[in-house]
Amino acid sequence: MPPSELSEFKESLERIAKILAGLLLRDIEEGDQRQKIMRLKQCGFENTEIAKMLGTTPNTVGVTLHAMKKSKKKSKKNVPNRR
Repeated sequence: MPPSELSEFKESLERIAKILAGLLLRDIEEGDQRQKIMRLKQCGFENTEIAKMLGTTPNTVGVTLHAMKKSKKKSKKNVPNRR
């Protein structure tokens, strides 16, 4: 594939990804950035892709995901065993 066609193909894929992300995120409240990040990560998007879609930085995405995982682990420790 010639470089010009490859570039057009890549741009088309990025547009499709943004459309799909929009559909995935439409039912999440506007201010709930954490839920948006988690949903996109669960769909297999990389931190850089998520950052582009949400208008933030890859570092912010990574920090948010780390904090959510840490919080989830902490809450699991506080749940009593049911026997």
